[in-house]
Amino acid sequence: MNNRLMKWLLWGGLLLFLALSYSGWQLRTGIEADNQRLVTVADYREMFHSAATANVSMDNVLDRLEQNGVHHIGLKETSLRELAFKGDIYLWSFADFSSFQEANHPQLWAKALQAIGSRQVSPANLVAAASDPDIDKFLNSQLHNRYQPQQIIRFTDGGNYYFIINSAASILDKRKDVPPQLDMILGFDPRELNQIKAHGLEVVLRPENSKGTSLDYLREYEPIVRDYAVKYMIFSNQVSGIPDHLDVISELISRYGLIIGVVETPEQLGYVATPGLNEVMENTAYPINRVYTSVNDDFVKNVSDRYYRWVRAVVDRGIRILYVSPFKDLKLDAGENLDNTIQTIGEFHHTMQAKGFTLGEELPRLPSHSTSPWHRFMVAMSLLLAGTLYLYLLFRWKPLYLYLLLILGAALCLAANLFTAMDLSKLYALAAAILYPSLSGLLWLLYLRDYKGHSLWLKTLCSLVIVVGINLLGGYTVISSLADIRYIMNIKIFSGVKLSFFLPLMLFILNYFSVCKSEEKLSVAVWRTLQQRPTYLVLFLFAVAAAAGYYYLGRSGNNIVSVSPLELRVRELLEMVFPARPRFKEIIIGYPALISGVYLYHKYRQDFILFIWGLAVVVGSVSMVNSFCHVFTAASISLQRGLAGVLVGTVIGLGVVLGIMLLEWIAKRYFAEIIHNNY
Repeated sequence: MNNRLMKWLLWGGLLLFLALSYSGWQLRTGIEADNQRLVTVADYREMFHSAATANVSMDNVLDRLEQNGVHHIGLKETSLRELAFKGDIYLWSFADFSSFQEANHPQLWAKALQAIGSRQVSPANLVAAASDPDIDKFLNSQLHNRYQPQQIIRFTDGGNYYFIINSAASILDKRKDVPPQLDMILGFDPRELNQIKAHGLEVVLRPENSKGTSLDYLREYEPIVRDYAVKYMIFSNQVSGIPDHLDVISELISRYGLIIGVVETPEQLGYVATPGLNEVMENTAYPINRVYTSVNDDFVKNVSDRYYRWVRAVVDRGIRILYVSPFKDLKLDAGENLDNTIQTIGEFHHTMQAKGFTLGEELPRLPSHSTSPWHRFMVAMSLLLAGTLYLYLLFRWKPLYLYLLLILGAALCLAANLFTAMDLSKLYALAAAILYPSLSGLLWLLYLRDYKGHSLWLKTLCSLVIVVGINLLGGYTVISSLADIRYIMNIKIFSGVKLSFFLPLMLFILNYFSVCKSEEKLSVAVWRTLQQRPTYLVLFLFAVAAAAGYYYLGRSGNNIVSVSPLELRVRELLEMVFPARPRFKEIIIGYPALISGVYLYHKYRQDFILFIWGLAVVVGSVSMVNSFCHVFTAASISLQRGLAGVLVGTVIGLGVVLGIMLLEWIAKRYFAEIIHNNY
């Protein structure tokens, strides 16, 4: 069998199996197409505290939020200290209560002792006093739903109602800027629920595990969900009923079709680990959507930077629930922070509408089924054929070896995907992220070697088509592999990022010696290359490559190279110009290296140009495919980002070529003798 026929068979099989794996792409893009609505949720508790500090009524704040496009208010369960902050109760530790009352109100202290009887009360236990009968009724009901009757010591004196809660309290608010204080959860305050509904706003529940000794509180949720038409639930700290009664929450979510908000971590590397959340998501077939909370922005002091992070969260990271708390800029007072927060929400909504997102509508419940074993077999076969094609082009294997590889590989694909319960989707995505940038680099080298007679513009165009086209096949494979909602919502995370960054670079070195030094053994070719005397041009190119490598390593998750203020401004500009901002590794390194490398090789015909510039081209290829590995980003956004990278990178690359031509002119005019002596 001749070489041409073998290549056509491998290419044909590869494209066939990629086409047969279309169901993964269809599942992924179908979910994303139905997930273009955006919900902004304002935190009632934090807004109330800021409003109270600024001496502004909460009704006024709710009206302003609604005017700026907020239709949902996140409501946490109230607590004893929250009621004390509102002036509904007076709250002591038992030690403070006993010492003060014994010294100043002996009659009240006598009643307390009579109510306590023979029970032992810890000095740290909490004591609450209310004068309003409605507050007394609320406290009595909520405490008895969370604690055993013998733990609630209640008595009255002079029209006041006293509660000694003879149970250990917890530190509920663990923020660093808040003094640690013992507190107890009481459930949702009906006054807050009614105030939100009176303004025509929707309630987003934020339930929390009671930490008490009674599970009766679990019965409180269903009437609230039913009567207030709740559609979203975002858990705080722990899922209610953990560890043995999660079925109550699971049944509630399924019965009323609720959507669970999954909060992204500050590091943006997954979701906040909430005890019980994994079990509830699995029990309810993942009725989830991702949440970005603005408290992750508290380190950002510039309001415009906060706004930009919100835009990126939605566009780049697939967030569809933005959960907003008031800004906490210590240089500003509470009123100014509140005004800035509400104004930024309005500007954010205007931008999101301009980018095509829908506001004011409820989020859909997205399909949760995963890809089939048959689909995964097709993906595996496409990778097998792509890998065989790569090895054939690299080592020029005999057909017999290729047949053996294909037969054994196909048998393994069948066994792994159709006859076992294994799901190797992440492995397939990793293989695609490594294989296709490596294959694109090899094909690019082969083209430049075999078609030296093509004109410069044709070489440039064909090089772009080869690199972009092959890497888009890699992106397609990644999307088809990581297609179900667990990947889209960052529940399952693509792993092997470091390997996908560096292995294609290592393989490109092998590509180079296979293509450009094919007449020699690999070890001999490497040693001969190292012994060559470098010219000034080679040294200059190595310096440029070293700078690019430093940038690449520093920006690949290692935090060595920080983002400069200039780059942040450029990012914002690109974000406003394009639907998705192109990645800097592509527009600064990859495509400029591709275009200028083709120019230099076309003119000087020196293989080392392909080696040095080719490594930079692979950096851009890896970045392009890696965009599709950010599975939380919509496939359409990753595709638009990649195409924007091609456009901007090509323009910058042409500018680099003009700069090289200018340097050539200067060198020939002023340094002709030095150049002559070194060639």
